[in-house]
Amino acid sequence: MSYEKGYVYELMDQGGPTDCREEYFKEASEEMIRARTLCAKANATLPDDPSYVGYLEELFGRKLDDVRILTPFICDFGNRVKLGKNVFINHSAILSASGGIEFEDYAVVGGVPAKVIKYLEPNEIKE
Repeated sequence: MSYEKGYVYELMDQGGPTDCREEYFKEASEEMIRARTLCAKANATLPDDPSYVGYLEELFGRKLDDVRILTPFICDFGNRVKLGKNVFINHSAILSASGGIEFEDYAVVGGVPAKVIKYLEPNEIKE
């Protein structure tokens, strides 16, 4: 059977199920290898060497001038992550993004375990 590009992601967006033995899953498998390889390269770069950002830019398919990600960092589907402006992701974060992850502007993510922190106006804070 022939599948159109992106079919596996349509299944994931609908909540699955998916079958890694099927031909359509090859696209997802290739993305996982690509993402893991780029993360490994970024993580193997010394923290004081800013060139690691280039691997993360390739991972997410965009410039990261307004985003800060500290390594080590793991992401399995870079093509399924959307990063808003001025996002900060602390070290040791693990993004399992098969269903997609979107970080809105000014999101802060802590590692081990990751916590997503939404900015609240002072009048929005409830005790």
